[in-house]
Amino acid sequence: MAARLKALYERHPSLPLVLLVALCLASTGVRAAWLGDPCRSPCRTASDHVLVFDESYYVNAARVIAGIHPPAGSTYAAAPLGVDPNAEHPQLAKLVIAGSIELFGDGPFAWRLGSLLFGTLAIAGMFALVRSAGGGPWVALGAAALMAADNLMIVHGRIGTLDIYALAAMVWGVALYLRNHPVIAGVVLGVGACMKLFAAYVLLVVAILEALRWLGSREAVAKRLARVAEVTVAGVVSFFGLLAILDRIARPYNYALGKPVGAGPFAHLGHMLSYAASQTSPHGPRGIASYPFGWLVDYKPIVYLNVNPAKPADGLVGIHPAVHFLGLISPPILLVGVPALVVAAVVALRRSVAGDRDVAALAVSWFLGTFLPFLLLSLVWQRTSYIYYMLVVMPGLYVAAAWLVARIYRRPRSIGVRIGTGIWIATVVAAAVIAYPLTPLP
Repeated sequence: MAARLKALYERHPSLPLVLLVALCLASTGVRAAWLGDPCRSPCRTASDHVLVFDESYYVNAARVIAGIHPPAGSTYAAAPLGVDPNAEHPQLAKLVIAGSIELFGDGPFAWRLGSLLFGTLAIAGMFALVRSAGGGPWVALGAAALMAADNLMIVHGRIGTLDIYALAAMVWGVALYLRNHPVIAGVVLGVGACMKLFAAYVLLVVAILEALRWLGSREAVAKRLARVAEVTVAGVVSFFGLLAILDRIARPYNYALGKPVGAGPFAHLGHMLSYAASQTSPHGPRGIASYPFGWLVDYKPIVYLNVNPAKPADGLVGIHPAVHFLGLISPPILLVGVPALVVAAVVALRRSVAGDRDVAALAVSWFLGTFLPFLLLSLVWQRTSYIYYMLVVMPGLYVAAAWLVARIYRRPRSIGVRIGTGIWIATVVAAAVIAYPLTPLP
């Protein structure tokens, strides 16, 4: 298989890019299908469309920013117009939604268009990320395909929440860093942090990556530290500069206290960190919350919205069609991705073929840099955490899984290996179909 792919690539070097474009178009189409569903009959107004999960916070905040009162009784319905009542998160992604509302009207297309576009941008970024680390085009395409097939990506890439915006910036930021553009990468990461703060975890990713690279070469320590410093300074400066501008466009408003947040980006950041620090589970996770180490075995997936028109739950009468939006990681991707990380860690800690080792180091660095902060916050400070936080951790597993499958095919193989790999790919596709949020499928 590897030899055939190599020969095919040599004859048609643009084929992986063509397939990437096809993948991105297919993913966008799949996520855009039935974008306005579910809806209350007769589905004539914006308020008839049902908000999914945390859309109740972010879409309503965007409505307020755009000068529209949310429906009576809904989140932020009493907020003064023009402010950002969701001040516990930066404004940028909500401003994108608000701008879309002003362009296309208050409806599901406007609420979710940004997620569709940034989701596609993230998939393309996965390809660029692996290639930037020295990975081959087929490994890069495989990592992008795994992202496109993961339920977390499918759901968050079509609902109006903030995570997908930050993820796209994170992926492209690291890709730019690996292309030796640390300042531009820092600016991109600063922009990502203005969408959701956890984009800053990428600074830990690049620090771990440079440490692993140093273990392999033991050369150019000063240069590596300078690159990390450059991306960090550029990220911090761009974050505070952009946040200061955003605070003037949509002033942060403390909805719980009914007053604006203190002036300036530092006061706003302090408010965001203070809010995050208050979200704790001192007696262990309850409800939909879970410990981060449970995410690696898909423990406690979240039902974002489940509608069964034949047996509607309270408050969901008259809503169609049947839907099941789940915060669920694709089980077959975890099945290969987690052990692949272990293999990648072994390779990353020893001298090996540069491209092969660099891709392994990228997978390990991304996983550790994005997962450890959630784990430490949960274990040390009892921070409340949810399985959908894995959306920004999963690129490490996509890279590891695609890298390991390619590595297996580079070695002598048996018919059993081919059959097993084929079955795994089929289960990845089947899991995406089964967990698809809108049913029945055509």
